[in-house]
This record gives sequence, C-alpha cells and structure tokens, in this order.
Amino acid sequence: MWDFISGCLTKNRDSMLFDGKNSVTYAELLLEAEKNGETLKKLVPSKAKCAILCEKGLNAAVAILSCWCAGLVVVPMSKNYGERHCESIVALTDPDVVIHDKNEPFEITNRKCVSKPEEILCDVAAIMCTSGTTGTPKGAMITEQGLTKNIENIAAYFDIQKGDTIMIARPLYHCAVLTGEFLVSLYRGLDVGFFDGAYDPVSLIKFMGEHNVTVFCGTPTLLSHIAVCMKRSISLHPLKGEGYRRSGGGVPTIAVSGECLSKKAAANIRSAFADARIYSVYGLTEAAPRVSWLPPEHFDAYPESVGVPLNDTYVRITDIDSDGNGKIQVKSPSVMKGYYNDAAATKRALVDGWLDTGDIGHMDGNGFLYIASRADDMIIKAGMNIYPKEIENAIEGLDCIESSIAYGVRGDDGEIVAVDVVLRSTSRGIGKKELMKMFAGVLPPYQMPSVVNIVGEHRKNASGKIIRGREQS
Repeated sequence: MWDFISGCLTKNRDSMLFDGKNSVTYAELLLEAEKNGETLKKLVPSKAKCAILCEKGLNAAVAILSCWCAGLVVVPMSKNYGERHCESIVALTDPDVVIHDKNEPFEITNRKCVSKPEEILCDVAAIMCTSGTTGTPKGAMITEQGLTKNIENIAAYFDIQKGDTIMIARPLYHCAVLTGEFLVSLYRGLDVGFFDGAYDPVSLIKFMGEHNVTVFCGTPTLLSHIAVCMKRSISLHPLKGEGYRRSGGGVPTIAVSGECLSKKAAANIRSAFADARIYSVYGLTEAAPRVSWLPPEHFDAYPESVGVPLNDTYVRITDIDSDGNGKIQVKSPSVMKGYYNDAAATKRALVDGWLDTGDIGHMDGNGFLYIASRADDMIIKAGMNIYPKEIENAIEGLDCIESSIAYGVRGDDGEIVAVDVVLRSTSRGIGKKELMKMFAGVLPPYQMPSVVNIVGEHRKNASGKIIRGREQS
C-alpha cells in the first residue's frame, strides 16, 4: 500500500494538505509519514492493527499514511459517533497500537506486545467498521489491491486534476471519504483542505470561498442546505470571490453520495451550481466503497439514478419483486475480504463471489442503477449512520417512556429521524417539547429526532410484528 501512496506523493510533491491552522506539502508529508513509520516499526511488526482516533482531519490523514508506511492495518474511528461506538470498535478489533491527537500533532500508544500478526491480515490495508441495525460494529477487511483498484477506477471517471482544491468536511472514518475523497485526491495531486468545524453550511461555504475550493463531496442533505444558504445570500456564493482560480471559469466538481437523492434536492443543488459537473455515486464500505457513478451529463435527466458500474465492477439484481426491484449484488476486485472475526456475517454477505449489499433497487433500460431502499432499518442522516435500536435503548431508559420505535423519514432534502413513543400511564401529561429536552440529555446531537409522535400503541402487522415507520403524506 505504501508503494502506491508514496508514488502519489512523490509525483505531486508541491501539492498541499491544509486545515484552518496548518499546511504541509506532499513532499513534507512523505517525510513525516516515513519518520512516524520508523517509530511504528520499532513498536509492532508489519500487519499489526492500529486504531486511529484523531479529531482533526489533517492529523488523521498523517496517521493513516504513517501506518501504511510501517506496513500496518489501519482501523479508523470517529468521535462523531460517540465514545460507546469507539469502544465497540476497539473491543471488536483489539488494536495493537492506537494513534490519537489529544496532544497535537498526535500520540502513539502501544497497547500490547505482538510477536506474530494474524495471517488473515496479510494483504489487508484497513479494517473499516460499519454496523447493522443493532449498532454492533462489523469490520470490513479491505485489501491493498481492492483499495488501490477502487482509487484507480474512481480516478478513471472523476474529472479532477492537479490544480484543483478539494474540501473534506467528513471524517476519514467513512470509507467514502477515505477512498473517494482523500486517497483519490492524492492520486490526482489535488490540494486537500480539511474542514474540522461543526456542521454549519455557512461556515462550509466561507471555507470554500476562502480556499478557492473547486471539488467537494457530500450527502444530498448537506448539499441542499448549502444550496439554500447560497440562494438566500448571493454574497455567500463561493464562486463569487475574486481570485477564483479553477481553469474553466470557476466551474466546480461535485459528488453526491450517502443518501438517496430526490428530484427536489437535485433541483436545489443544480439551482445553486448551475454550471457544475455533478456526479451522483453509490457505494458501501464492503466495496471499498465505490460501486457506480452517474456521468454529470445525465444528472439533470436522471437525478434519482446512481448510474453505471465502475470498471471491473459487475452489478446484478436478484429476487426481483412485482415492482421490478430486487436485491443488489456486486462483484469486483474491491469487494472486502470478509468481516473481521465474524465468519457467520461474512458467509451471509459473500455468496459465490458476490457481495449482497443489503440494498434494494433496479436497473433501467439504459443500464442505470436506482436504489429503492435499504434492506435493513439503518437511517442515514447527513451522511451519519444512525441505528434505531441505539436510540430506542437510550430513550427507553427514561422513566416516562414505556416503549419506542425509531425510524427514518425521507424528505425532499434527505432523511430525518422520527420516533413513536408510548408513555407510561403515570406520565400521560408530558408533551413533545418536554420529551425533546429529555432526549437531548441521553442522545448525541446526530441521533436527536426531528419528529416525535406520542402514540397509544405501536402498529403491528398481521403476524404481530411491530411496524417500524409511518406512512408519510
């Protein structure tokens, strides 16, 4: 993996990585990664596991590349998902060494002595953790070949180049960000800017303008919010600042991923970026992650499609229902090796060389792929994976709650969280506003519901199973 990365850094020595305070050229990054890599080599052998928990994106990037220089398997984490989730990842992967940035730039902590690394990890570059509806992490083992192949195949269609500047506003914990934004940018020699602030469309827009950002990626929710802010105040439009230097007249390149894109959200994004090249893309952690992409020239005509498979990637639809939708399965060299320490889950996901994505969809006559829904109950809000069971467990710890059901509601600008709650008989006078205050005390901000329904009982189907969600008008 390091041969591939070091080649990218050497080829584009004068390109830069930066955040709000610091910057480093690719040449300096190469030296820093090699120095840190030598330190890591003295602590653990090649293919040992290194968990990375850095709050700053630039620090996380340096840490990941340093690990690969030392031949280690990286296990990215993010504090955005909460302490409990990080603890679950540590429990699952049992890392040999940890890198964090409590004290800048970062510290390396050796957790245990390792004499012989695990054979299963011999060709693995990263264990990228994902979860099911219970929130229990699953570690997708992404091979070095699979990761490099995905980078090359994204670069084959993604019209970015040296001289562009990309803004990365989400943690490298996400495989879509690590591969589809950061690593493909290193491959192409872009300047890479890390935005570490809290979710705030106005601050993101200002960052884009100040740093002449020409490439940015995000969820439909995030991009729709940015579009609304720009339409409200033309002075906020990042393309209006003097000195905007993208050859081609200030036309940005945008990639939309992470949630199903509605026609209205697509129209909002287009209205703010009339001349932009807009890609709608689809992937999942287990595929390292990119599976398909919609060429920009088709974005306005087919905004709800995620396009055609990447090079070396095959997609098939099985178990097709009466509406023409079925299970989406993928075969490519980028598909994971399996789930770390979970043979049962691996067997369910990988069948005869095909990855069962857990998503439902169809392909049209043009060979364009459409995602109808997720097979599980996971909610994706502004790119954050939210697991209903975690919300339910937290709020049912409140004395006033008898039971609850959490689910996603798809709006025009993306998914939001909704909950149906049944109150205890002694708490029937409590209203929605009071409940929201209570929820804020037990839930992290990204899990907070936008809709609360107080119900007498939960709906059930004919077999008595509780129905998650409600019909939306």
